[in-house]
Amino acid sequence: MKEGIHLCKVGHLIRAERIRQKMKQVVLARGICTPSYLSKIERNQIAPSEEIATLLFNKLKMDIDTIQEKDYESEPEIEAFLNDTYKKVLTVRNDEFRKQKLAELESRNLLFENDSHHYSFQLILLRLRLILGIDLVARKKEIDNLSKLSSNFNPRHIYMFNVAKAIYYYSVKNRKQAIEYLEEVLHTVDDISLEVWEKAELNYMIGLIYTADNRIFIAIEHIRKALGFFQENFLMNRVLECYVLIGVTQKRSEQFEEAFESYYKAKQLCDEFNLDSEKGLVYHNLGSLYGTMGKSKEAINFLMKAIKIKKDTRSQLISILGIVIEYSKIKDKSSVNQWCEKGISLYIQLKDESLISYYHHFNFFKSLHSKSGLSEEIAVAAIEHFKKIQDHQYINKYSIALAEWYFNNRKYKLSSILYNEANRYGYIYRKNQKWEDL
Repeated sequence: MKEGIHLCKVGHLIRAERIRQKMKQVVLARGICTPSYLSKIERNQIAPSEEIATLLFNKLKMDIDTIQEKDYESEPEIEAFLNDTYKKVLTVRNDEFRKQKLAELESRNLLFENDSHHYSFQLILLRLRLILGIDLVARKKEIDNLSKLSSNFNPRHIYMFNVAKAIYYYSVKNRKQAIEYLEEVLHTVDDISLEVWEKAELNYMIGLIYTADNRIFIAIEHIRKALGFFQENFLMNRVLECYVLIGVTQKRSEQFEEAFESYYKAKQLCDEFNLDSEKGLVYHNLGSLYGTMGKSKEAINFLMKAIKIKKDTRSQLISILGIVIEYSKIKDKSSVNQWCEKGISLYIQLKDESLISYYHHFNFFKSLHSKSGLSEEIAVAAIEHFKKIQDHQYINKYSIALAEWYFNNRKYKLSSILYNEANRYGYIYRKNQKWEDL
């Protein structure tokens, strides 16, 4: 056992690794100690002997020599370290810095005597991994594991956990579930003391998710709250993000001139403050705006500019999809096919199952514009995928496309069924209960 490791602190590490490996207490304890004794070790109620601790670590295949312990002088120092780390990973909008910070935190395997600090550390790691979009399938498992510990969370931990879950569900395109967790956050936020910067981050995120769900007026209210803080503190890249998001809300409200004005304010910030890496975001949204206005040529031009500038290959996928949609509108089958192939190739290259929605988008458009026409199998697979993740917009959209294909191929009964299905999900997407509400 490594000199200097306090055995009274190892319970958190043992429990976290056991849960990660989906190992039951009775399995880990077998041949070493009783399950009840292991339970007390994991809750740091008792310190195991060096022999038992070593046996537990060996069974979990954990190398105790890689565990590093920070010798803090006091509990306030630990708290200050965690608070500082949390603030940095949220406010420094640089993925390279965040990756470096994540690697540093993951390598340290800090040991905490205080349960509260252990939970804070795990929730900071979860938030950082979600921000970076790292393996969202693994993040769901991480959320499930933390849920088993959540009965021990204090109000601030509950807040951090609900925010993380909202981010996760937004990332996997399940806006309904994301908003449910956001509403829980809003109900409990008054029970904890948030710093001004953290309120701004929360307001921006609420604005982002409500915009995605077409809750325009409440979205703008939250975005403007965040914008005020970012402007006061001269955080120009965050100001730019707010202008872009305001532009999106204006586009959704068909205030096209206002949207152009917001996007060009964002572009001016890029030029004035050398925010070159943000231009891809601005160009993408300008392309999307032109597309909404029916100007496909201009839309494609800006979307191609966005792809050239974007350094993050993951974010290129949405611009590629935008190009596919615009070429589809003007019936350029060859270009649709070409860009779908690029999108599918990039998806395969990234090896991230959380991006599978893009695979279904590209596959659908490629099939729709193929010589043989839309494949029923591919269309149904896409619709079923979006049902699974409760993305009602695309269930509606692709059900209409398949219904039209059935109708054009004289499959009138199937066409009627799909049109009804499309209408039903269209009502859900637009939050209408009856056709009279349309």
